[in-house]
Amino acid sequence: MLEERISKKYYLTWVQVALLSGSCIVFYFFALDRSELRTRDEIRYAQVAREIVEGGDWVSLHLNGHPYWDKPPLFFWMIAFSSYLWQGFSSFSARFPSAFFGTLTVLMVFFIGKILYDSRVGFLSGLILATSFEFARFSTRANIDATLTFFTTASFFSFLQWYRWQKEGSARQKDVRRLSIYGFYGSMALATLTKGPIGFIFPLMASLVFLLMQKDWRGIRGMCLLSGLGLFLAIVLSWYLPAAFKGGQIFLNETLFHQTVDYYSTGWDHPKPIYFYLTNFPADFLPWSLFLPGAMVYGYFEWARGRREEVLFVFTWFIVIFLFLSFSGAKRNLYLLPLYPAASLIVSKLWGDFIFSQMKDFRREWISWPFYGLTGLVFVLGLIILLAIFKGFPSYLLGTLLVTVLLMGGSLVVLFLYRSKRYRSAFFLFVGIMAVGVFYIEHFLFLWDEQFKSARFIPDFIKGEFGLFFP
Repeated sequence: MLEERISKKYYLTWVQVALLSGSCIVFYFFALDRSELRTRDEIRYAQVAREIVEGGDWVSLHLNGHPYWDKPPLFFWMIAFSSYLWQGFSSFSARFPSAFFGTLTVLMVFFIGKILYDSRVGFLSGLILATSFEFARFSTRANIDATLTFFTTASFFSFLQWYRWQKEGSARQKDVRRLSIYGFYGSMALATLTKGPIGFIFPLMASLVFLLMQKDWRGIRGMCLLSGLGLFLAIVLSWYLPAAFKGGQIFLNETLFHQTVDYYSTGWDHPKPIYFYLTNFPADFLPWSLFLPGAMVYGYFEWARGRREEVLFVFTWFIVIFLFLSFSGAKRNLYLLPLYPAASLIVSKLWGDFIFSQMKDFRREWISWPFYGLTGLVFVLGLIILLAIFKGFPSYLLGTLLVTVLLMGGSLVVLFLYRSKRYRSAFFLFVGIMAVGVFYIEHFLFLWDEQFKSARFIPDFIKGEFGLFFP
């Protein structure tokens, strides 16, 4: 009987992994080449990778023949490898690493949720992360931050595995614990080679804060700080030392000061006020940001009921990154991407308990009000898209009609299911609608804007037709 239950458990895990993987393959990979590289970052990063391949120099990066010291090389190496895999440079090969690592991050979040709670919450967290607008967007762009997010998430996963096994204290697991903690440092090193010091600052700071708040001095001593940092430095310096030897004093000044300390303190490239993320993150994490306040309150009640480690781990992950970046002078929406997995875990715990178990200290309004608002918003969005395409691009009306019927009709069905207390069906149908909506907006609506040279068409249409509400 026990063996049968274990077999079913493993079977369920792999079914969930397959479903998450298949969903990401469809919604991240399917239309990577539907448009040319369309942002300055995409074009610049692809060109740096091209010059690696054409020039044969994998140590010193170049852009249009000039030294390029803005970023470390790992992401550009990935695009270069992708060009070999897909036989040339194209929008697909340039975006492939982001889609690949975005998919891996979704799976990594599933396993973190499984360790912290159970496989159902892990599965929901993967779905929530995959359908959050900003994460989906940058998982289909030739941009560094989806790759960075994977390696920072892998660091948190390795730390969590080590912490759980370290608490058990089994001698049999000594080698496994050591492998996990070295995975923590190795993942931080790869994150650092992706985007510089924040690759190790995020996981190391959050992990130490977590242990300090637990007053787990034994855990801090057991983190293998000396040997772990030795591994970290060995990986990072394997590129940095040859690059410094070739680049000289200018390379050192640029990478150690201008692109790190000076950039963080002054924000010379993207200066924003300290409250910038408070106003921008809720829009970027749509639709799930509307559930985040209720999920955080619910997390507090979980803390009070004794689930301190699980709540503290995820909240520390989220809050440390949010505060660190808020105090930086330079701010961009995409910089917050490494905390999206933590936000997804927070929201998935609320939804998982709401769907699958009885909840204490819980007010249904924490989910009902955001859910009603979102279904109404989806219905209105479908209507606006239909009217906008009808007015501006009538030749695309048939394809748009299918999507808008799904958005408008699906939102009504979701509302009916929710009102009928069929919460599980309502949630999964809503996730499907969000996935289709994000896919359509990113791969088709933006593409039409480019083709017709009218990036302001949809906003202008909304303002013109609904000027009463959009002054």
